[in-house]
Amino acid sequence: MKPSGNPNQVPNLYILDIDGTLMPSAEIDNRCYWQAVDDVLGGAPGPQNLAGFTHVTDSGVLREWVMRQHGRAPTDTEILDIRQCFIERIRQAGEQYPEAFRPLPGLTGWLDRQLRRTDCWLALATGGWGHTARFKLQASGLAGYALPLASSDDASSRIDIMRLALHRCGLPPGEPANITYFGDGPWDLAASMELGWNFIGIARGEDQRQLRAAGASQVYTDFTGLLQGPTAEIDRVHAL
Repeated sequence: MKPSGNPNQVPNLYILDIDGTLMPSAEIDNRCYWQAVDDVLGGAPGPQNLAGFTHVTDSGVLREWVMRQHGRAPTDTEILDIRQCFIERIRQAGEQYPEAFRPLPGLTGWLDRQLRRTDCWLALATGGWGHTARFKLQASGLAGYALPLASSDDASSRIDIMRLALHRCGLPPGEPANITYFGDGPWDLAASMELGWNFIGIARGEDQRQLRAAGASQVYTDFTGLLQGPTAEIDRVHAL
């Protein structure tokens, strides 16, 4: 538990996605996921445009795809087998493409700055399953920050995952706060808007263009832009 700091200052809560937001792993994660589905069930396509799914989470996408293809929900055994194949493929990808699991520029400096503050709380909310998320955090060197994590192990809905991350961040219940979610996809923006949270996009290329087209007003390529200028100014922008 952090000290309360200035009792008149409203805390800032920063809840962050992982793939594409903390590290450039989204494309490889998508490819490995569908390879794992194909390993177990067959007939799976290559990497998908995830915007076509109701819940852009590992458990939500799998359930919806199996319902479309087979007219039923995936069995517990199928889910366990896909999870095992997925982590094996992610580990292989980590060996072949370690750069995909490196923190984006400026991230560790930004995290260090926030964690030194007494009015700031952080947590992770990923649509990925917990076992692959923990591998990525370990491979990237970010596991040492020990940030609270909510994942698709906890819920199929991204909004529910984000709410759970908020609950796990450690802020006393009922205390007012400025809440900002960092994500890389239009579904992250949509969930933030539904929850009434602020949103900051961390994305590149087409993903950045899609976020801006969807209405995101703050989109950065990485975290270096968030390290520029006085801390007070950065905090003011985050609270908008």
